[in-house]
Amino acid sequence: MNYIIGARASAVARAHLRQITTVPMIFEGAPTDHHFISPSPTGKPLHKVLAVKDARVVAQLCERATKGFLLWKAMSVKEKLGIYDNIICQLEALKDELIQAHVEIGNPMYMAEFNYYGTLDNIRHYRSILDTRPAGKMPVQNVSSQSTDEISMVVNEPFGPVLSIAAWNAPLILAARAIFAPLTAGCSVIVKSSDLSARIAHLIVQALLDAGVPKDVLTLVHCESSRSKEIVEALIANRNVKKVNFTGSTRVGSEIAAVAGKHIKPVLLELGGKNCSIILDDVEDLENALRSSLWASWAHKGQICMCTDLIFVSEKKYPQTVKILQKIATETIANDKTLAMPQRTAAHAESGKKLISEALQQGAKLLAGTLDFSATNKFAPVILTDVTPEMKIYTTETFAPVVCLVKYKDVASVADKVNALDHGLKCSIWTSQGLAAYKLAGQIDCGSVHVNRPTVLDEPHLPHGGTNKSGYGRFNSHWGVSEFQYPKLLTIKV
Repeated sequence: MNYIIGARASAVARAHLRQITTVPMIFEGAPTDHHFISPSPTGKPLHKVLAVKDARVVAQLCERATKGFLLWKAMSVKEKLGIYDNIICQLEALKDELIQAHVEIGNPMYMAEFNYYGTLDNIRHYRSILDTRPAGKMPVQNVSSQSTDEISMVVNEPFGPVLSIAAWNAPLILAARAIFAPLTAGCSVIVKSSDLSARIAHLIVQALLDAGVPKDVLTLVHCESSRSKEIVEALIANRNVKKVNFTGSTRVGSEIAAVAGKHIKPVLLELGGKNCSIILDDVEDLENALRSSLWASWAHKGQICMCTDLIFVSEKKYPQTVKILQKIATETIANDKTLAMPQRTAAHAESGKKLISEALQQGAKLLAGTLDFSATNKFAPVILTDVTPEMKIYTTETFAPVVCLVKYKDVASVADKVNALDHGLKCSIWTSQGLAAYKLAGQIDCGSVHVNRPTVLDEPHLPHGGTNKSGYGRFNSHWGVSEFQYPKLLTIKV
């Protein structure tokens, strides 16, 4: 083997860095003197990302966002609709580049295509809201007054500049909803990208600007993970920023909520989940329920906030369930080549492996899959049994292709088990009795309950969000738009 060492090694490294894509920020006066390297899932350099190195540029950025807000608020609906039409055309022209940008950060092709087509669906839906509600507002509401010579009405006003922070795991669709909900509401938007998906954030923001969104209405800032806390805190603290939306981990979300609370800023938080699939005894097709639940656990290597973490099955159905799950797991591992893909980073893989290792030491059993510590960024899909609430893996989001099979005695006890979890994002119920499912759904404390459908489910016209440590507020459709408006009472004495 020929090794490259010394000065030649440095020259080769510099040549490689010159070949990788440079990802700029997008705002007036954006600095170009600092950058970080965004890695591929295998750890190789992927992009050179221009970034802010301290909080000194924040004031200028936020002032420009306020100017953009006033411009956008005054723009006619007709102009905005034309821009939205142009945006759709721009993104259609960028289809191949956007899909490839997902593949290079470790998304399987089906996930890359879901991001692309799902984003277009979201934008079309927001366009329809803009078309039917001026400036995205709910219709003016006339309210009665105690005075006979006074007219009272309620109008919904946009908050102003919004800070939008989206996660890396579904980067296009998460960035799109973080932008289009406030944009449709009449707000300007400052996008803070994830350091693991900066290029995709740049592609969509640039596409919107090329389609006609005024430059100060939409801006983009990058920062490396070591400086993210400082920059985000400065953005939230700035008086020009009126609301924040964040999609990401519960840990970071709680830190953002604390800073926002200190400055009396409203926040929309879409955080992690510990999602459950409940299989009732009357289910007609047990194999289909288990196959769907396992897909929802292992999809995108478990790197979706909606992934199923726990499958609850009755003591009566447990032996049959074990046999069927082993069969499905064996088939899936053999046939689904995307399960051999690495996690986004070695740190993500290591975190999940640690949870499994601790659980096995505490008495959990491996029903399917293997635990391989030799490949730092790889994570083989796993099914565990004999997991108890005392184990960390029972309550912690793994964000990896791991699912735990748990017994329950009766329907009342399974609702208690689900509600005892700290998170509350998604839950599936599998049954042939719709009325029983409806009753059980009413007892479960989470943002969405899906009957005979998997936990991985998100559509543009349906509200998306959670309870408890899964966050608060809702994305999608008019629920998402309303998050970025406040009701203003207007009284007129005649």
